[in-house]
Amino acid sequence: MSNSNYSEHFREAAQAVFDSLGPERQRRVEIIGRMNASYIGTPRDPLLDLMFDDLLENVASALFGKAAKRRAIFIVGESGSGKTTAVERHIAKRPEFAPRIAADGQTVRPLVGFEAPKPLTLKGVARAGLGALHYPINTSRVTEQELFDLWKEQLRENRVLFLWIDEMQHVLRGNTTKEIQNVADVLKSLVQIDGWPLHLILSGVPALAQFVHQFADTDRQLKERSNLVELRTMSYPADAAIVRKIVTKIVTGDASLTAKGLDPSDFIPRLMHACNGAFGSTIQLIRAACVYALRTGSASVDLDHFAITYALASGCRLEGNVFLSENWQNIVPDNSLGDLLANAALNRAEVAAKATSKATGRKKAN
Repeated sequence: MSNSNYSEHFREAAQAVFDSLGPERQRRVEIIGRMNASYIGTPRDPLLDLMFDDLLENVASALFGKAAKRRAIFIVGESGSGKTTAVERHIAKRPEFAPRIAADGQTVRPLVGFEAPKPLTLKGVARAGLGALHYPINTSRVTEQELFDLWKEQLRENRVLFLWIDEMQHVLRGNTTKEIQNVADVLKSLVQIDGWPLHLILSGVPALAQFVHQFADTDRQLKERSNLVELRTMSYPADAAIVRKIVTKIVTGDASLTAKGLDPSDFIPRLMHACNGAFGSTIQLIRAACVYALRTGSASVDLDHFAITYALASGCRLEGNVFLSENWQNIVPDNSLGDLLANAALNRAEVAAKATSKATGRKKAN
């Protein structure tokens, strides 16, 4: 979840490492830290703003009558699309989600989040939910339904108004349609706690939309209680202007470097192809190239920095490097490591064949 909640002990340990570095390395890590913390907005941010504001206002509207039944938002996107970062950003920018001191002096966390267990079962999600509430329990002696009822009771007693479950696509890894239906019933039940209208933020890959529309339930209740926002994959040339702005923001604005020899007409499509059009992955690759440039003492970032960074991240060979190959359009980035392993296996087989051939030759000679 959020990376801002580092423990006090970790901060002390990190400070000790920082203090041991020389002035130049300290300056570099400050740049890296601030660069990684900088939020790069997505084209879907205005819609996400509406959805998050709707959650907050729906809670408050209960004071003047009744909260609406639509109390869940599904945020879907491919791996690397930036959905988790987007959710973290929209939570962090709203003080209503932050811990507060209640009228009775108790510290209350209006929002609690956790990553969905896999496979996502009724007992598994309840156990993970109780863990997020720091509630100790011996689950081996409790039935699924008892555990789930306890979780709902603790959500209410801890005054949790918003629940964020990340990687919700794990629901589709259930062994049976019945298990998937059970999770759908769980989500419906969570937004129907008597006297406590809990609101849900559920994020995952696009397969999660299949759960909402196909596996949810026959009476459409879950779909009618939720909204869905997709962080779509970028494509060239439609999103080239967006990527150019991201490159400029990170390279010159965040890393204080200059871009050298990066011809937009050639570099941008290569960059987008290397990251499969994933918004978050594109940001991470640009940042990694900047970090490499900073660590080598360069005042600029160029194509070689991207090529080396991509090679380190993907495990590709020279001919499979999107930033260097003339036939980069034919490269499948996700296959880079598989190709490397396949070549390694082939080399081992060739070595074994040669060894066998030599051994056979010696036997014949004898």
